[in-house]
Amino acid sequence: MDKKEMDLNRKVPIPLYYQLKEYIRQQIEEGVLAPGDLLPSERELSEKYGISRPTVRQALKELVYEGYLTREKGRGTFVARPKIDYSFIQHFTTFYEEMEEKGYVLKTQVLKKEVRKASKKLAQLLQIEEGEDFVYIERLRSIEGEPVVWVRNHVPYALCPGLLGEDLTDRSLYQLLAEKYSLVPKWAEIALEPTLADELDARLLKIDVGAPMFLMENVTYSEAERPMDFFISRFRGDKGRVRVRVFR
Repeated sequence: MDKKEMDLNRKVPIPLYYQLKEYIRQQIEEGVLAPGDLLPSERELSEKYGISRPTVRQALKELVYEGYLTREKGRGTFVARPKIDYSFIQHFTTFYEEMEEKGYVLKTQVLKKEVRKASKKLAQLLQIEEGEDFVYIERLRSIEGEPVVWVRNHVPYALCPGLLGEDLTDRSLYQLLAEKYSLVPKWAEIALEPTLADELDARLLKIDVGAPMFLMENVTYSEAERPMDFFISRFRGDKGRVRVRVFR
C-alpha cells in the first residue's frame, strides 16, 4: 500500500472500519493500488493501524462486496479488476454478444436443457396454453475464467422444435434462433432489481451467501409480436454495474 500513512481519527463519530475502507478505496481509485495487487493480511493491517482484526475484516468484506477487492483462498486479498458495464440492458443486444464485442474471454456451460410443461404464470408470459411444452435452458456464463451470470431461458417449443438438439456451449442462443428458426428479436420488456445471493447462487457463482446481485427478468418479443423467450438472469454485483444513458 501507499507509503503515505493514514491516520485513523478516533475523535469523530465515523467508525474505524469505514475510515480504513474509504482509505483503501481511495488508493484503488487513484491507481496507487492496481488490479492484481496483494493487500497486507488482516493481522498486518490490524497491527499497522492499531485496530482489531474484526474491524479490518469488516472493511475488507465491504470492499469485496462492492467489487473493489477479491479474495482467493490460501493466497489472500487482491485488488479486483474494474467492474464490467452491463450496458447491454439499454440496447437490444445480448450479454454474450456485448461481452464478445468488448473482447472478453467468454465461456458458457450448459447446466440443463429439457422440455417442460408451462405453468399458468409462465403460459401467460409466453402467451401459450397452460401445460404446453417449452424448452428450458439453464446456463452459466464466465468471463475471464470467473462465473458472472446464471441464466434460465424458457422458449416455446412450437417455435423451435429442434432446439433441444442444438449445442449451446459458447454460443449465443438468440443468434441461433435468428439464423435457424427466423426468430428475430424486435423488442423486450425488462425488470431489473437488486437481490442477495442464495445458497444455489453461491455454489454456482462462487460467491458468499448474501452477496449483492442483480436479478433481471426479460420477455423478448419477435418480429411477429409474440413472446419468443422469457429469461431470468442472476448477475454477480461485485463483477459488474448497470450503466444507462438517458435523454430528455
